[in-house]
Amino acid sequence: MKEKKKIAFFGTPDIAVPSLKKISALDDYEVVAVGVFPDRKIGRKQVLTPCPVKACAQNLHLPIVELANKKSLENMVATTEFDLGIVIAFGMIFTPQVLAQNTFVNVHFSLLPKWRGASPVQAAILNGQSQSGITWQKMVPALDAGDILWQKKYDIQNQSTAELWQLFADETASHFPTFLNDYFASQITPQPQNEEDATFCGKFQKSDGEVCFATNTATEIWQKYLAFNPWPGIFVATPLGNVKLKEIHLQPTPNTLEVVCKNHSKIFIATAQIPGKKAQPIKDILNGNPTIFNT
Repeated sequence: MKEKKKIAFFGTPDIAVPSLKKISALDDYEVVAVGVFPDRKIGRKQVLTPCPVKACAQNLHLPIVELANKKSLENMVATTEFDLGIVIAFGMIFTPQVLAQNTFVNVHFSLLPKWRGASPVQAAILNGQSQSGITWQKMVPALDAGDILWQKKYDIQNQSTAELWQLFADETASHFPTFLNDYFASQITPQPQNEEDATFCGKFQKSDGEVCFATNTATEIWQKYLAFNPWPGIFVATPLGNVKLKEIHLQPTPNTLEVVCKNHSKIFIATAQIPGKKAQPIKDILNGNPTIFNT
């Protein structure tokens, strides 16, 4: 009987779950460890809650290793026998000491070397790219700078970060059987990244969601609207406070408010949210606040 290849999996959020499910179901591979962060307190009641990857591993009865810091990660890698580490949105830096002990493949949601860093999907949308994709890269100490093992391209126009996260998560999982088979059959030729083409992105803040009709074009607002869905969303400063724009369009649609933006471009607001209230159709908000946007 063919000996199964041993996989150590490291991940945290929902986008890593489909790949863990897929890999654990493959006959030729065995997930021998799932590295996760310890449970964290979440919500107003501060309920101790496992991350999505840990919850998935529990349901699949996979071995779980809680990693609170870099030292615990180093110890886990040193004491666990595995053939390949798979890392998807884990959220901890792998030190040179860890990377020297085994081979780790990271899945990154961009076409590296474009958008190395924490928010590649948002960055691609904000910069108006028509395509982005998924990169499987061999991990090295430098951030997202390892040799490219596999890439898949996708059209991303008019899709939100939430939609692309789901697409890329599902597509990553669907490609893992072929990737792993090719990898262990030595049929993949690593390709060094071109450093001259590298671009970088960091984490976004709530304040990054602010838009201004006078200084932003409709296209810029639309790109922010897509990029910052689900978080932090977009908002405009008004006399009532920061009003969130929950649903907007670039073309006229029924029951929307036409707003003129920079360079005479236009957006059309369908739903908004005043501070302290639930999201409402824009026509209901205008009934009580007809000049809220000074349009």
